[in-house]
Amino acid sequence: MNFFEHQAVARRNSKVMVALFLLAVVAVMLAVEAVVAIVAGVYGVGALAAAALILTVSSVNILRLAEGGAAVAKMAGARAVGPDTTDPLERRLRNVVEEMAIASGMRVPEVYVMDEERGINAFAAGWDTSRAAVAVTRGMLETLTRDELQGVVAHEFSHILNGDMRLNIRMLGVLAGIVFIGSVGEFLMRGTRGSSEAKKFFLAGLAVFLVGYIGLFFARLIKSAVSREREFLADASSVQFTRNPDGIAGALDQIRSSAAGTLIANRYAEEMSHMFFGQSVKLWLGGLFATHPPIDERIRRVQPRFEAHAYRARRQTVLPQLQGRRGGDRAARWGRTPAESAALVGTLDADDIDYAARILDRLPVELRAALRDIDGARATMVALLLAEPEAATRRRCR
Repeated sequence: MNFFEHQAVARRNSKVMVALFLLAVVAVMLAVEAVVAIVAGVYGVGALAAAALILTVSSVNILRLAEGGAAVAKMAGARAVGPDTTDPLERRLRNVVEEMAIASGMRVPEVYVMDEERGINAFAAGWDTSRAAVAVTRGMLETLTRDELQGVVAHEFSHILNGDMRLNIRMLGVLAGIVFIGSVGEFLMRGTRGSSEAKKFFLAGLAVFLVGYIGLFFARLIKSAVSREREFLADASSVQFTRNPDGIAGALDQIRSSAAGTLIANRYAEEMSHMFFGQSVKLWLGGLFATHPPIDERIRRVQPRFEAHAYRARRQTVLPQLQGRRGGDRAARWGRTPAESAALVGTLDADDIDYAARILDRLPVELRAALRDIDGARATMVALLLAEPEAATRRRCR
């Protein structure tokens, strides 16, 4: 099965899980209706009241969570990485983000680093592509090779493009509405004293409380299942953008073999668990509420022939890339035929990266800064088209 087929399966499974989630919400509303009908003998009020509560509380939470990606990144304690950074690892990160923006056909999101996090993890945030942000941990920057980092960033781009942020925010909002129903039941239980009529309201409150939290249990189960399917979809999309299954498989293998793992220390790690590349918090109840599939299964789906020992041995030869090397003995001329150049498309080695870095270093700082801005890039293209050498070239090509 190729990555396009994996994407189709993940999308189909996601639709089934979302339908089950909606059925769980309807079941909560009907259960509240039954409680109100039994206690008060009034029909139709319970379901409408439950629907109104869920809708109101959900809307409030969706508005709160639907801020731009920058706000979410700052909530996670991340620091913005500007285009003028001199840190080699941060420069590499920005280059990879820009490459994946081209591969996925979206604008370059803001880039952030979580300096205090030693685990290997990352997340994307943003209601849409216009206000998106990608954040990675310092542990990820210092551990992964360039190809592995590219695989993770491509995975995060998929979450933005496939609308996973909108889907998860909406589901979290509905979960908050269900929790509120349970809280209403708890309030009714606490507010009753003494009389037989009060006992009736206590029992009604207990019933609503149980309906709310039992409904929450199953809704969270389904939400976690939806999140796992979207992770499979993002993994497959990562292969689509990079055309390199070893990149994301290697990143997952590093998580599997790392003592730091993927845990996040930030106090919002639980609330944001569905947004991260890997499981950000410890699992309970045997992983029933895991927001991510098992790493072995994720690797198997993107690269069925992945061999950890062989990959780790090859990986040792590219680790110098992590140091942001410069210089070398490469000749000034390219020195390859067109056919040899075409055969190199999609492959990289340390010398290639050094050569590209030297070309970038020869560009004026002002020009490089202008190319990162849409208006600046357009102005540069117009200037190149109007330049005299380009005009002469166009005349010769006619």
